Amino acid sequence: MTTHVTDSKEKFLLFRIRVFKDEHAFASILGIYAPGLQKFLYRKLPTHADVEDAYSTLMLRLWEYSIQTPVQHFSGLSYTIARGIVAEFYRQREGKEEVAVSEEGEGGIHLESKFSGEHTEKGIDAGLVAQGIKALENEDDREALLLRFVEGYSVKEIAKYLGKTENATSVLIHRALKKVRALIEKT
Repeated sequence: MTTHVTDSKEKFLLFRIRVFKDEHAFASILGIYAPGLQKFLYRKLPTHADVEDAYSTLMLRLWEYSIQTPVQHFSGLSYTIARGIVAEFYRQREGKEEVAVSEEGEGGIHLESKFSGEHTEKGIDAGLVAQGIKALENEDDREALLLRFVEGYSVKEIAKYLGKTENATSVLIHRALKKVRALIEKT
């Protein structure tokens, strides 16, 4: 069951956190968003220990930011910080080769490193898409595509986050996709 918080209740809790450093208000608002944040981290990170570390870092950064700066949308802030933590995690691991070991039929062992053909092919496809998104000049285009296709937000949620109508957001996503396709086709 998903708990829903009204905008006025969320704003009240965020006010209490910033002005009074109210830990109970922080726990209340976190209770609403924590399951989704944890699910997000589990989808993005490889191990349970990595998720726990990232979640702890996320909570500390959310608290620090919330007591120092007025926050309009806790959900948007949470996922933005979470994406940054995931990016930091993978930047720190960059260059360290990991090898997955799996058993094949008849006692054989299959090793797949990040340099194997299938992994490399997927990396190239994902790399092209990532380059296309990075090459977009409009920040709203980039953010809308990331929220929709990486984070899995609905058009309605993205519209609320961007402060646009659902129709305008849908058009924005469609046009941004066309731009990315065009950029990929040029390469």
